[in-house]
Amino acid sequence: MSRILFFGIFLTLIIAFFGLLDMFLLRLLNREWWAYRWIRRLAWSTPAAGLVSLLFWGASEGLGIDSLSFIFALLTSIVFVLEIGMVLALLVSGIVFAAARLIGYISRKLRSASSKGKDEIHPERRLFLKRAAATAPVIVATLGVSGVARSFGGVNVEVRRFSFDTLPPEFEGFRILHLSDLHLREYVTLSDLEATLVKAESFRPDIILMTGDVADDLYQLPDALTLIDQLAAPHGAVTSLGNHEYFRGVERVRRIHDQSPVPLLVNQSTVITRGASTLRVLAIDDPRGMGAKNVEFFRETIDTTLERAPEADFTVLMSHRPDAFDHASTTGIDLTLAGHTHGGQIGVFGRSVFEPYWPDRYLWGHYRKNGSQLYTSAGVGHWFPFRLGCPPEAPVIELHRS
Repeated sequence: MSRILFFGIFLTLIIAFFGLLDMFLLRLLNREWWAYRWIRRLAWSTPAAGLVSLLFWGASEGLGIDSLSFIFALLTSIVFVLEIGMVLALLVSGIVFAAARLIGYISRKLRSASSKGKDEIHPERRLFLKRAAATAPVIVATLGVSGVARSFGGVNVEVRRFSFDTLPPEFEGFRILHLSDLHLREYVTLSDLEATLVKAESFRPDIILMTGDVADDLYQLPDALTLIDQLAAPHGAVTSLGNHEYFRGVERVRRIHDQSPVPLLVNQSTVITRGASTLRVLAIDDPRGMGAKNVEFFRETIDTTLERAPEADFTVLMSHRPDAFDHASTTGIDLTLAGHTHGGQIGVFGRSVFEPYWPDRYLWGHYRKNGSQLYTSAGVGHWFPFRLGCPPEAPVIELHRS
């Protein structure tokens, strides 16, 4: 409850801050628009609508009314996305307006100096500049609504080939269906999961690995595990913990898994044998907290899990967070599968747009280090409905010998 309250207070402050920042930028840099009463009303009513939606969202959560919670969460998300986008848009349009004023000033000075009297920018040129200034907010609004809409699109299920020198011949072509961050609740439902599994069925995965944050509504978890088991992968399915399992009640999650056909492994392993060769799957715990990398946690957790696990020819590590890759790559682990980041939910050319700022957080995609490899999934679902250039995914990891 305290976590939900903290999140509500945090969102309230964020919506209020960006709403005030938008009005400040509108008043300071876009005086031509500020003169219109309807624009001023729109500027203050947007954050007001966001705060009202947030209030009703919290009330719906407290009363357990999922249908209303879905609607108000969606409205809050749209306001939040538009506010942040408008900060950039108003900076761009402000520059255009400043350029227009500068051109007008220079034009008048030149004409005054040439004794041709007072003059202004040609009406057509002024109209062009106004339209140019309006382009940025229109684009931002369009992309914002589009990003929210795309978060409800289908999940990409496609094969991603990984090559290893260490892969035994018996595991050539071995396929892993990687499910991460389903966040089953309002935005991703059991019907959505079923549609994803129908897509995955044609790829005939050998095993299904789920790297945490499976369900935010734990009432959906038993049926979800049953659906996943019905895919009938030859080596079954395995789940590891994410931070949302702790948020929603890890003991209850454990009990549900104990009564299901899908095991939950915590600092444990399972071994697959083919012929004379073995492949082991390790599943580690999650540090629960948010923020900076917990380097010591992953070092201790990975080392402990490796000590408990039997020897094998090839090792796959399940970690909810890609942060584990730094240490995993030094221990001889061949492949790490992770999620958690959702790819930042904004991407371009298969990478998160935030990659340049946090290159060591392995936000989305395929990474290599010290002969080890990592795939960070953008996730099947999300708790915040916005995706732009970073669609939901359930990759089928196909192993090959180099």
